[in-house]
Amino acid sequence: MSAAPGSPKPPRRIERLLARRIPDGAAGRSSVLGDLHEEYGALHARRGRIAADLWYLAQALALALPWALAALGDSTRGRVSEAASGLLLDLRSTLRGLRRHPTLVVVGVGSLALGSGMVTGAATLLNGAWFAPLPWPEAERLIDLEDAHPTEVCRDCSPGTSHRAFAVWRTAFDGVFERIEASRRGTATLRLGSATSSVFASEITPGLDELLALRPQLGRLLAPDDAAPGAAPVAVLSHGLWQRAFGEDPGVIGRTLDLDGTPRTIVGVLDAQSRPLSRTDLLVPLPPLPAGARFGDRDLWVLGRLAEGVPVEVADEAVRAQATAMYAADADLEPGWSAQAVPLREVLARSGADPAASVAVVALCLIVLLVAALNLATLLLARVTQRAHELGVRAALGAGRLRVARAAVLDAGVLAAAGGAIGLALAWIGRDLAMATFAAEMPPWTTMPIDLRVLAAALGSVALAALVAGMLPLTRALATGAGPGASPGHSGSRVAHGPARDLLLGAQIVLGIVLVAGCGNALRTFRTVSDFDRLGYRWEGLQNVVIQPAAGGEAGAGEAVAPLVASLEAAVGGHPGVAGHALSRPLFLGSWGSEEAASPVQVSGEAEPMGNTRVPRHSQAVGAGFFEFSGIPILAGRGVEDSDVEGAPPVAVVSEDAARAMWPDRAPGGVVGESFTLTVGEARRTFEVVGVSAPVIGRAWSESGMTEPRIYTALAQTPEALFGGNPGGGLLLRVEPRGAAMSAEAWSDWLAAVAPDASVSSVQGVDALLRASIRGQRITGLVLTALAALVLGLFAIGIYGTVACRVAAGRRELSIRIALGADGGQVVRSVGGRLARLVAVAVAVGAAAAWGADRVFAGGGVPLGDASPWMLAGVAALVAASAALACGPPLRAALRIDPAGALRGE
Repeated sequence: MSAAPGSPKPPRRIERLLARRIPDGAAGRSSVLGDLHEEYGALHARRGRIAADLWYLAQALALALPWALAALGDSTRGRVSEAASGLLLDLRSTLRGLRRHPTLVVVGVGSLALGSGMVTGAATLLNGAWFAPLPWPEAERLIDLEDAHPTEVCRDCSPGTSHRAFAVWRTAFDGVFERIEASRRGTATLRLGSATSSVFASEITPGLDELLALRPQLGRLLAPDDAAPGAAPVAVLSHGLWQRAFGEDPGVIGRTLDLDGTPRTIVGVLDAQSRPLSRTDLLVPLPPLPAGARFGDRDLWVLGRLAEGVPVEVADEAVRAQATAMYAADADLEPGWSAQAVPLREVLARSGADPAASVAVVALCLIVLLVAALNLATLLLARVTQRAHELGVRAALGAGRLRVARAAVLDAGVLAAAGGAIGLALAWIGRDLAMATFAAEMPPWTTMPIDLRVLAAALGSVALAALVAGMLPLTRALATGAGPGASPGHSGSRVAHGPARDLLLGAQIVLGIVLVAGCGNALRTFRTVSDFDRLGYRWEGLQNVVIQPAAGGEAGAGEAVAPLVASLEAAVGGHPGVAGHALSRPLFLGSWGSEEAASPVQVSGEAEPMGNTRVPRHSQAVGAGFFEFSGIPILAGRGVEDSDVEGAPPVAVVSEDAARAMWPDRAPGGVVGESFTLTVGEARRTFEVVGVSAPVIGRAWSESGMTEPRIYTALAQTPEALFGGNPGGGLLLRVEPRGAAMSAEAWSDWLAAVAPDASVSSVQGVDALLRASIRGQRITGLVLTALAALVLGLFAIGIYGTVACRVAAGRRELSIRIALGADGGQVVRSVGGRLARLVAVAVAVGAAAAWGADRVFAGGGVPLGDASPWMLAGVAALVAASAALACGPPLRAALRIDPAGALRGE
């Protein structure tokens, strides 16, 4: 019996298990399976897919097992029953033995819970980023269509698709795609009464909401008529914006809001479960194809749904063939451009998780698990040695090697299972905390289900821990020659001087030092990127006000921005709340083309423009006084001055590293007076170099400290068309407040009086922006700090457990020593002397291993690199201090042993 149409379907593998194990003619088979499907659907609706899958698996095993046993012969069932009875007896014996050793249980289960929890947590994160189903119907058929070039400068970026190409795609692939939709996200200024804020607004084709199964809580979604030319402007609010800005007002439908100066009627509100492609506050219709649109204007995210039964490879081949021919016929495009069809799951995984970082996270978590397993192996080896008498008795009474081995390794299995269960609970709690803490930073499509893949990782971590922890104890149990007369005291002597256990403890110390050293290097990186003074410009106490110029202006002319610049300079200079200011605008001088393609920059006297990889790509147009206000020293010549206005000879300042790139055979200070030409489309302007500035670090999160070559053109002399690489880019007004910083509303009111057609898109403190830019490094630093503390804690627990077990196992020997007059120093040396020598050797080996790992990973994306001798020495000292502290309690217990009482107990 199958599930009802539209109801959730149980896992197919489990259904196949039931079909194989329950015969077709079995009584009640159809009704049992039907009841299971109904219960599965009800549980799925109440508690979600994970709980329903686990319940269905348990029910399937319970139903299939009797039929499987019935299929076995009588003799086979007898052997199975006998083996199960023996296993149950050994398990009971193991549990009784573990109750008598609470230190072993606490240390073993605690260590493995932390290690397994780390692995399960990492598996949950990576599963959510790379493999978990996307929250849209038939997500496996969703395809990203994007332009591609075989030698893109930005290989890790998605160039997007142009509106012109999208118009072709929608009708070019009948039979390949069911539908193709598009979106474009950007920031916009939202005005509600006197309040102004910056929001994320997504322009979408009206069919995208159906493709992503967006649902309205109030009103309706966008309709095709909303995107028609001349249609009344409308907007759909996200659930979050409806809560924040409108207080969940159910009467919001029909109200009007101002978005970038355009009044829009609110026609709907998304429900809380809707998941757009990216974080957004408003949905508005994507305008029709504009006149003069070019294939090179790639600003859309195009998404298609494959037709039923069409493979991705077929769609990719069709898209590539169409795009290659279409782009080759466009003389404005560089040769080599095409397009590709990529599964959306792959695109989102690529944008959400760096493979190198993922490998590093898994490796670090596995090291933690390995340290925890070695902890347990050290303690279990001591326990097996203590049990030599018991195991010898079992062997003498006829127990086979398998029975003896099983009795020896059940300790590891029981403790690993308990640790894995607690670790899974910790990972579950950590997942919920992470989702709650970092919800604002996560894309809306992010899910982190603890599904069968995660459960398999948790089970694998338990199996690995049990294998590592039980291997040496198993070997010792099989090789033991102790008979019924073996004495506990003799066993304790072996515990005190077991070379196998010393090897395990030494390996644990080495791995711990490597991991802590790697975490220390990553923390040094975080400390470096947190030092904003190294950036080379002034940042503290400043405020960024981003101003969007009014739309309009002739391409190639400076009048679109020049009057606004003049008005801003005049007005802000006399503002009583501003102590200083500087104006600038981003000027992108690269291209999306190949590495060999020409850039917009041509140095005077050179036959060809600069190559795309040598040009100062991220440059700026700056206003007068920019360098003085920003604290960027002028090394030669002068900066941009008040006289550098439209109509005067165009001038520019180049940074020291840009001077070397543009004039490699000249000293940087000697390029003053040279010139270069910027060409974008039909716009062309030649600038004279009037100064050379000190280099700056463009990205706060750059850990390498590499500066970014820049060209600074005079803002008033830079034509609007030269900003073609970033059309519509806002003016950045950076101010030093006099007193308290002004709010966004105050800046909007001020700008409305100065330039009514312009708008304020964002107001933020520079220090807040810089800290936000290193949020990822800060989170990494916190995680690695916790990881280093965890490893040190595991190491200390292992040392404590080892010394405590040595004291307990050698209690008789220590009692005799004390009875014969041994003082405290002799007792400490007897218990900890060998351990101290072991720790010293392992610390030295671990420091050398950490240095070797540094050499391997230096310069890579894995956070192990740039290790200094002082840092390695500090890590070694930290590990040694942890060992000394962990030895304290058991050594004090050894010094308090009463010889008479201990010997009476023997």
